[in-house]
Amino acid sequence: MKSWHRYAITLVGGIAVGLGAAWAMTSGGLSGGKIVNVPWTTSLGFGTKATDPVTRAAVARAGLLALPAKETVYWSAQTDVAGAPLDGNGRYSLSGTPLDARWWRVTIYDTAGYLVANPANIWSVNGANVALDPKDQWRVTIAPDKPGEGAWLPGTKGQPFHLTLRMYNPGKAFRADPAKASLPQIVKEGC
Repeated sequence: MKSWHRYAITLVGGIAVGLGAAWAMTSGGLSGGKIVNVPWTTSLGFGTKATDPVTRAAVARAGLLALPAKETVYWSAQTDVAGAPLDGNGRYSLSGTPLDARWWRVTIYDTAGYLVANPANIWSVNGANVALDPKDQWRVTIAPDKPGEGAWLPGTKGQPFHLTLRMYNPGKAFRADPAKASLPQIVKEGC
């Protein structure tokens, strides 16, 4: 074999290994954040120059047009509070109290990072379209079938999903300790 063949094979092999490693390192999406508030994870470095290269690549790969944390905090959840992966066959309760932010939104995505296809064309809920009960709490059902009452976020049978919580203009108390902030709970109620 000629020496240039060996160099070409080594070069192509090195590029393939490098691209494969980069793809694997960024495949966790935004779940590799440095701040954990079960089941949510985030990094306050999204959208800043101080972000490390791996996080920047994960943000770019996720297609997130990230703003700095003082403007928006992005949380990702791929599991329920028990640590089980979110499954489109299941019925979940997403609930909480008003968040320490000017406005918030929870969006459902498939594992490839795309909006979950559903016949109702509903992909998110926000602080303006969920009602508070007398205890100052809100609740959203995530399930393939629409519940009899209340807010609903459609899941798709047979399709795992993850959730992204965006908190716009988070408050100073939240920014002081996001790992201990009161965030929505994701509880599996059945299948």
